Amino acid sequence: MIYRGHVPWNLLTPFPDPEPDPAGDAAVALAREVLGRHVDPVAGGLPDDLLPALLDAGLLTLMITPELGGGGLSWAAACRVVEEAARWSMAAAYAIAINNGFGSGVYLTALPPGPLRELIAGRVAAGLFSGGADAEPTGTANQTRTTIAVRVDDAYELTGTKVFIGNAPVAGLMDVSATLDGEVRLFFADTAAPGFEVVHTHEFMGLHGARIGMIRLDRVRVPAGALMPELSDGWRMRPDGTAEPGVPDPATDLGLLALLGRHLVISGPSLATARAALGWQREFAARRHIDGRPLATYPEVARQVTETEADGHLIESVHLWCVHDGRTDRRPDLEAAKNVMSRAAWRAVDDTLSMLGGEGYETAASKSARGAVPSPVERAFRDARGLRVAGGVDTMLDKWSAEAALRDWSPAAPWPAAPPGGSGSADMRRVDADAARLAGYCARRPGGQRTRILLGRIAGELFGQAVTLARDPGHRLARTVCARSRYRLAALFAELDDTDFDTDFGTDFDTEEIA
Repeated sequence: MIYRGHVPWNLLTPFPDPEPDPAGDAAVALAREVLGRHVDPVAGGLPDDLLPALLDAGLLTLMITPELGGGGLSWAAACRVVEEAARWSMAAAYAIAINNGFGSGVYLTALPPGPLRELIAGRVAAGLFSGGADAEPTGTANQTRTTIAVRVDDAYELTGTKVFIGNAPVAGLMDVSATLDGEVRLFFADTAAPGFEVVHTHEFMGLHGARIGMIRLDRVRVPAGALMPELSDGWRMRPDGTAEPGVPDPATDLGLLALLGRHLVISGPSLATARAALGWQREFAARRHIDGRPLATYPEVARQVTETEADGHLIESVHLWCVHDGRTDRRPDLEAAKNVMSRAAWRAVDDTLSMLGGEGYETAASKSARGAVPSPVERAFRDARGLRVAGGVDTMLDKWSAEAALRDWSPAAPWPAAPPGGSGSADMRRVDADAARLAGYCARRPGGQRTRILLGRIAGELFGQAVTLARDPGHRLARTVCARSRYRLAALFAELDDTDFDTDFGTDFDTEEIA
């Protein structure tokens, strides 16, 4: 609706407050206990005994039904567990999130009775590490896949290479995307099958210790029953215009399942990062003095701390909206949420690095060696930057979000401009005005890539403001969220005005020369 100039305040309010969840509370406490026993955040990395311990504790089957030995938790509760894990180790958080969000077990609710469902259910009940293998060296922005599936008797043979595959070095079963007769399909491959090889474990700039690797398939044989039925092509988290209208069921809609899986990977780590950054800033500002005056009393420092607190409030508000059940189609919101949350986390840790730079631009180990407080900002800085890449590079997601909205764009019918019972706050009216301005650009049917990227970013900013205001329009942090967002919007709208809607920016160099 935002792309069409209307903010649906009547759907956003009343905002879905989290309900008491004793089972979720217990899972969070269990995660804290297991990680505290097995993971040393200072040393980094993941010990070999961690994953079996997570499996034994049920932390890798959080949302699987109890009948299959899972916890039966909600997506909201699973996100809380991942956030708790991210407080200890981002690599551990990814291991938990990938297995719960993209592991084979997540498909059980969507699969009809048959050999594939029986295969996955049996492996989950027996204890399963798993993940999804989609990305290829050529890039996931491609709609095709170079991994090929060939029919051989009563089975298929898969050949190709996959990169950035979560849990690849430890997975026992993995869904693999491959091209079959010109269509991209999902096949569930046993990683112990001949020809299945993990050839490399990626060493990322952050996420040190994460079990994410490159795999090579050389005629890996999978039975015919291990082919995913043609339920949907939405599992690839890229808008393709084929989504069914209405409110999808997260138990059966593969596109929504994929988006919720990405949300599981991004939301908890983003929130944990922003909250840790706020804690480090407050601690630093409270103990440091400049010319005998406490750092916390300087207006600029107080402003920066408040903005970091507001970024955490923004992440939490967007997350809570996205994991609530059922009022509206969450797919467009989940598309926008990834960038809103990961960018807010990045701002929080980037500002923290600047503030604590007054005590030294160095690692926690270096600070500890000289007797300074060893806040691990450097590690969080590297980890947080990865959140903007994981699940899709942020610029491409902005572009895809706009393209999906523009595909069927038309002016919307009049919509209530404010929650029932009031005319709305000044911030709400500004969001309404900016949404109408955005719709004016959309009505011109922009064709250039940069234009569409800018439209996606603007819509994301407005979405973040709207959700935060719907949660509590009078909250001091909501007002800060909106003020900072408006400054970013001013720059985005200004650039949009300077951008050619048909061709965007040209180049002053020969692309053939640099190729």
